[in-house]
Amino acid sequence: MKRMTIVIGAALLIGAVELLALGNQRELLPILTGIVVFGALALLLRSVIERARRQMRADIEDHEIENGPAEMLSRWHARAQMLASRADGTRADWDRYLRPLLAKEFELSSGHRMTKNRKATEVAGRLQFGPELWRWVDPANSSTRDHTTRAPGRAALDEILRRLQDM
Repeated sequence: MKRMTIVIGAALLIGAVELLALGNQRELLPILTGIVVFGALALLLRSVIERARRQMRADIEDHEIENGPAEMLSRWHARAQMLASRADGTRADWDRYLRPLLAKEFELSSGHRMTKNRKATEVAGRLQFGPELWRWVDPANSSTRDHTTRAPGRAALDEILRRLQDM
């Protein structure tokens, strides 16, 4: 409800009470005053309820945003579950989905660019992960057509992620 409607409604109520009061009937004055107060309270209550409804609609719309915090967290969780399940798949799955992410994270964390100095990156990777885990992070060791060999599993992924986090 707009403020102008409230003002006009209140003015009409006051005008009606004034017209009735001009009739010189003092015994009706408390009733007439009560009508004005009741009308003002009704208008106030209506505006408060309408504002609450608008706020509720706005809150609902905030939760329905496609990229809102709840949706982003849900997508992140689903992606993390999918990536963790790839750790138990084949080597081709590991090389296609996990190795690029792990190699990029290592490159960003260590500051060694793979394209600039391959030897330095390899040495840093072996020092950080050890030779057994480095072979699962090293982007040069990819074999996306190997569907028979098993991926190292979640334990290896957890250890690689822990070592990346410690950097």
